[in-house]
Amino acid sequence: MGKGKGIDVELTEQDLRMKLQRFRQEIQETRERRIEVEFATAIARAANAALDAELAAKMTKCDVISKKTVAVQKEHDVFKHDITRRLQQIRGKCSFFNQEANSGPQDTHP
Repeated sequence: MGKGKGIDVELTEQDLRMKLQRFRQEIQETRERRIEVEFATAIARAANAALDAELAAKMTKCDVISKKTVAVQKEHDVFKHDITRRLQQIRGKCSFFNQEANSGPQDTHP
């Protein structure tokens, strides 16, 4: 009977060693997966930061273009107003602008 008990204990030790080896392997695989996940997360964060920086640059560029557009529109309005005012002044000074054109070719003289 002593040998029988010794065999059972030996098998139990072998089973425990196999389980321990499996646990160690699972732990190693879990560590490797964790490292892969951390690496993928770091890549995703870096990509996200790059996209955020690109978006911020585009928004800044859009803001600058918008401000330039407003400035050009103001310049255009000032120029248009100035030209209209000058034309009105010239029209007031020059009497031939105020005369109506003759209606037909009979009034033309060489």
